[in-house]
Amino acid sequence: MNVWFFIILVLAMALIVGPIAMLRPKPAQRHKEGLRLHAAGQGVRFSMRTLPKLKTATGDPHPSPVYYLPPHPKMQFMPSWTLVRTDYPHEGNFYQEWDWHGEHRPSPAVCDLLLKNLSALPTSVGGLTQGEGGTCIFWREKESTEMLDQLIALMRELHSEAARGITTQLP
Repeated sequence: MNVWFFIILVLAMALIVGPIAMLRPKPAQRHKEGLRLHAAGQGVRFSMRTLPKLKTATGDPHPSPVYYLPPHPKMQFMPSWTLVRTDYPHEGNFYQEWDWHGEHRPSPAVCDLLLKNLSALPTSVGGLTQGEGGTCIFWREKESTEMLDQLIALMRELHSEAARGITTQLP
């Protein structure tokens, strides 16, 4: 009888402790949460969005993590441009494997800023967009907070350049 009591006690403990242990976040989940909290501390927001489908893609794209700065009040009426990383470099692309999606393009000053920074972006950055949704970077969160800080700095530069361009265009 003593043996059965201990067996039942061990099984009951396993049924209680097992699910609780499974609820603990995995290291990758903790890493992503840390990145998102770090970004939030700098005024950068996070959401999940879907990049536009590439011309050469056979399937639909999956939702991707997006870090973004909310739009400047004047940017809310600005047409959105989207720059997407393609599967291969092509001379018809904007820069190496980066190509435009849709008909809208940023100002020449923003294009120059992009050309200056695109080569430094890791392959985990899948796209950039700017317009009524703010200044956004689609990033798969594979690198460290140092890379996040670089992406935030780029977003701030793009954001301020777009806001400056809008201000100069107004009558």
